Amino acid sequence: MESLPFIGNWDAINQWFLLAFIMSIFFGGIARKTQFCPLGGIADIMHSGNHGRFRMYIFAIGIAILGVTVLETLSIISVDNTRPPYRMSQFRWPGYVLGGFLFGLGMTMCRGCGMKNIINLGSGNLKALIAILGMGSAAVLLLYVEGVFDDYFMSWMSPLIPDLAESGFDYQDLGTLSATALGTEVDTMRLIIGALLVLAFLGFAMNSADFRDRLDNWVGGLLIGAIIVGAFYLSGGPLGEVAQESSDFMDQPQNGMGIQSYTFIRPMGDLLYVISNPVWYLVTFGLVMFLGVGVGSVIISIVTGQFFFQWFNSPLEAVRYLIGGMLVGLGGILGMGCTLGQGLAGTSTLALGSFLNLASLIVGAIIGIKLQSTFMDDHEVPR
Repeated sequence: MESLPFIGNWDAINQWFLLAFIMSIFFGGIARKTQFCPLGGIADIMHSGNHGRFRMYIFAIGIAILGVTVLETLSIISVDNTRPPYRMSQFRWPGYVLGGFLFGLGMTMCRGCGMKNIINLGSGNLKALIAILGMGSAAVLLLYVEGVFDDYFMSWMSPLIPDLAESGFDYQDLGTLSATALGTEVDTMRLIIGALLVLAFLGFAMNSADFRDRLDNWVGGLLIGAIIVGAFYLSGGPLGEVAQESSDFMDQPQNGMGIQSYTFIRPMGDLLYVISNPVWYLVTFGLVMFLGVGVGSVIISIVTGQFFFQWFNSPLEAVRYLIGGMLVGLGGILGMGCTLGQGLAGTSTLALGSFLNLASLIVGAIIGIKLQSTFMDDHEVPR
């Protein structure tokens, strides 16, 4: 697969980036139009008892698990070694729990996760710019400042982290864990557990009239889940393989290569780093997708007449957004993902740590909402 006809003679990496950008424009438009927001779904339940948007998120998880399970069963792609490594044998439970909790708490302070804030920014909400700056700054601190992550976090987490490989488990996904324990085939158990989880997640979502009665819930959950799978196929399929080979033969390999899907905390750190070091090889797949989601939000906001500028009501509100963003960035790096990275992409690989991180994130969000008496003043109730 040397080139795509409508792209011409672009090299494989640029083709890869362009398709990721186009796909992400659709992601941003869909998420904005359907008001896809995990935090919003949790807040809806606490605000009025409406389960529709939360179950849209659960529906998207079920679709993502379905898609990845099918692709792996048919040997089209493998998600054993992804970026980040969801299935790695090191079970970093302190990071999953603490990172998820801090992420959930922080996103209540800045009124959204990384996805929600880039979508808000795309609709003219300039408050999101401060939140994104906080998220990106925390990510840069942990990822690019030598010694910070190892000295302040891995130094105390490492002794607590078991390596499952020492107990005979090559990966931490539910299929591998159950197959190794039962002495059966890993592929078979991944298919069985994947199918059971799909039925459970889709059934849970559809068991609510709040979900069923709003068309946007069906559309948002189905398409967002499918795009998560599409990103895995794009990065791990034929074009992704050619792009990886092209990078391997470059004098300066392209950053951020490998099989991956949507995750936004590290790309925010990459964005700030690339701005300060503007060279092409530092641009990553994740960064391209992050920017594409913002563009998609701009387009749909303008088309639907929902683009308008917003700014802070007080300096204290700006400080809250900045601190919340930093907590989201810190939690996202510690937990290796976000509401998309772990909540959708990670769970679709059946990684146990992803489910643990998602549960911790939800707990952090609930506590964060309860601790802020003014939270519901900013809550957007879906039409």
